[in-house]
Parts: sequence; C-alpha cells; structure tokens
Amino acid sequence: MGIQRSIHVGPFGPGRQIGGMFFGGPNGDFGIARVIIMILFLLFIGVIAYMVIRHFDHAQSHHHAHVAAGANAPSADSAASDVLKMRFAKGEIDEDEFARRMNLLKDHQSVS
Repeated sequence: MGIQRSIHVGPFGPGRQIGGMFFGGPNGDFGIARVIIMILFLLFIGVIAYMVIRHFDHAQSHHHAHVAAGANAPSADSAASDVLKMRFAKGEIDEDEFARRMNLLKDHQSVS
C-alpha cells in the first residue's frame, strides 16, 4: 500500500499555484499581499471620504460666515476699538497710549 498524494491542478497546470504565501494558496486563504492591498484600499476610501466631508463642512461654514457678516457686521470703529483693547491686554501698548487712541476713536465716532 502506498501513500496517495493529490496534486492540485490550477489554471497554470499541475502543482502549486503561483503566489504561494503572498497571494494565497490553493485552499482559498488570504495571502499577505491581499491583506495589504485590502488595507490600502480601505485607507484610500477613508481618505476620500474625509476630504469630501471636510470640503463640504468648510464650504458650509464659509457660507455661514459670509451670511452672518452681512447681517450684523460690526462697524469699523467697533472693530478698531476691539483691536486696541486686545493690544492693551497683550501689553503691546501702555495705558496712556490706549487712552489717547480710544479718545481719538470716540472723537471719530462723534464726527461721523
């Protein structure tokens, strides 16, 4: 009695299929290359989804910023006083300079 051995016959003839451990064997298991390709494909799909969502989110927030700015835009004097207050808070200008510039802004508001 001899040991019988079955030989797999694939598309390229009898014997081991091309690919082996990298592309999966004849028993249908996944090879390393298939797993890597699948992971890269899923990453690619994820990146595309992220970019699409980010684009539409940015476009929507940009649109809302323009609508809000047109509806209740602060006056130039208000924006200037906000910048002046911020510079004083950061220590870029001293109290005398702050008071002098605020008085100039108030004078400018009363003239307008």
